Amino acid sequence: MTRSVAARVRGLDPRLKLGTGLALGPATWLLDPAWVGLGAACLLVVVGSLASDRPLGRTMVRRLLFFVLLWTAVKIGLDLVSGLALREAALAGLLLAVRLAGLVLLGLALALSTSTRALGMAAAWALRPVIGRERAWRTALSLALMVHFLPLCLATMEQVSAAFRQRCPRGGLFRRLTVVPLAVIRNLGQKTWSQTLAVAGRGLDDASAWEPDFAWALADTLWLAVLGALLLAAFSA
Repeated sequence: MTRSVAARVRGLDPRLKLGTGLALGPATWLLDPAWVGLGAACLLVVVGSLASDRPLGRTMVRRLLFFVLLWTAVKIGLDLVSGLALREAALAGLLLAVRLAGLVLLGLALALSTSTRALGMAAAWALRPVIGRERAWRTALSLALMVHFLPLCLATMEQVSAAFRQRCPRGGLFRRLTVVPLAVIRNLGQKTWSQTLAVAGRGLDDASAWEPDFAWALADTLWLAVLGALLLAAFSA
């Protein structure tokens, strides 16, 4: 079942997935928390399915959820310091956790289900009538690189953390918080240069590489109708 869900999501048109992401992103902060929680639960199932065949997929999910818990704790702590009651601070923190979890899961689902080039071509297809062919492909390339770096950052963080645990098994928390972020930043800097060479080597720095070649299917129409109906019901509630 996990593979079936992942295959169906990956098979959807990139234009549908990009449009869904752009619509659901702001909706995460505008809708009622119950709808956001329901959407986050569905996204967790989708992301779990998509991450199951990735070497560090489940680790990415755990790190993102840890990120959500960290900011939730910061939010509750600041509310308590400002004089807010414990119950009100906990409710505000829970609301932030639900909305933030929905947002990061949405981004990870988009990154895991669609290749960066496909997302870029979908963006170029949408922007070409508005800003022209030349600016559209440059924007598409920027979007593709940005989306590509989300799982890349998480994978790099996990690799650096694993290397730190093996080489410094007795390293304390302070040393870990000092060494790991610096190593991650250095590694990402090196990967940035590698990505630049990869873009140039594959000819992605040209408008012809971003010409869309999509085929809209019946399944895309059905999913668009379902998502549209759900969003309409959520905003009407």
